[in-house]
Amino acid sequence: MARILLTGGRAPAALELARLFQRCGHCVDVAESWFWSASRFSRTVQRNLRVAPPRQAYAAFAQQLRRAVQRGRYDVLIPTCEEIFWVARARPLLSPHVTVFCPTLEELRELHDKYAFSQLLSKAGLPGPTTTLLQSERELRAYAQNAPESVYKPSYSRFGTRALIRPSPAQLKRVRPSKTHPWTAQHHKGGREWCAFAVLRAGAVAALGVYPARFPVGGASTYFQAIHHPGIQAWVEAFGAFTLLTGQVAFDFKEDAAGLWALECNPRLTSGLHLFRDQPEVTRTYLAPTPQEPLLAAPAGPLALKAVMFLGGVRRASDWHAWRTARDVMIAPHDPWPALMQPVVAGAWVVRALRLGTGVLEATTHDIEWNGEA
Repeated sequence: MARILLTGGRAPAALELARLFQRCGHCVDVAESWFWSASRFSRTVQRNLRVAPPRQAYAAFAQQLRRAVQRGRYDVLIPTCEEIFWVARARPLLSPHVTVFCPTLEELRELHDKYAFSQLLSKAGLPGPTTTLLQSERELRAYAQNAPESVYKPSYSRFGTRALIRPSPAQLKRVRPSKTHPWTAQHHKGGREWCAFAVLRAGAVAALGVYPARFPVGGASTYFQAIHHPGIQAWVEAFGAFTLLTGQVAFDFKEDAAGLWALECNPRLTSGLHLFRDQPEVTRTYLAPTPQEPLLAAPAGPLALKAVMFLGGVRRASDWHAWRTARDVMIAPHDPWPALMQPVVAGAWVVRALRLGTGVLEATTHDIEWNGEA
């Protein structure tokens, strides 16, 4: 039995990972800076440790995490949400006491920064849309005058809440790129949208789940149906072989008549993990050397964040059929409270958003997000 410490217990995917480890007989604790997290109500978590918000109080966060791994004698620490960047920054403090399952901060920066990621793809010889770095309003205007239809995003961003897809001149006037808050512009790609989640060990693909992007809310899918896609599998294998990364990575793709295009990378746990609900052996990829063949996600059927999917807009008869027939990722017969407490947790996020003067999605990462800080 291994002792596991997860940081960040607020996301349903973090709850899924805790449940998978518990099913394999491992002991799971969670360190989280926000009280109202889904994992707090889970029977699969033995202890919930409250830590300081890393974005606002990094020094306290790092020291509290160091004390936790010293006392807990954990075998591995696995970041799950955007606190991964702060954990990576604290890695020199933590590594003498526990295996930290994530890339270095410099590796994470290259994956998280949308322009740097496009440059990495060029070095690896992997296809991606033409991407331009914008660090001033002058550069933005010069690009917009001559560019084809484009998508504009802050170089450090999440959920797609600030992305502008083929914006009007009036929308672009509100964009204020700078050296400290750069933006990127990508040529707009049509075609089918795909998502992939992988666990890499020294560049080898240990686990891989691929699913079409469906029923998005805030830019993230809420419906998960595993698809075997040889092209995406080959792409992820080539990416791993070039970078030699160890950690969790997720990618967004567009596929058109010209081929497969990688749009951006999320170097952390994502909802793609739900595709492994029926394969608890995926936990071995976090603990053991890489198997010869990757574990491909093969759930018994489609899954969904049903409450979010419902609120996000289920309209057509086919949408209702997908909603009714999918299993809810929050529901587990042996662990009922996270699903039952969803209204309370959602209400807490709404209250937090009102206090911060942000949208609900922005409130969920306010204390953990990382935007390239030194």
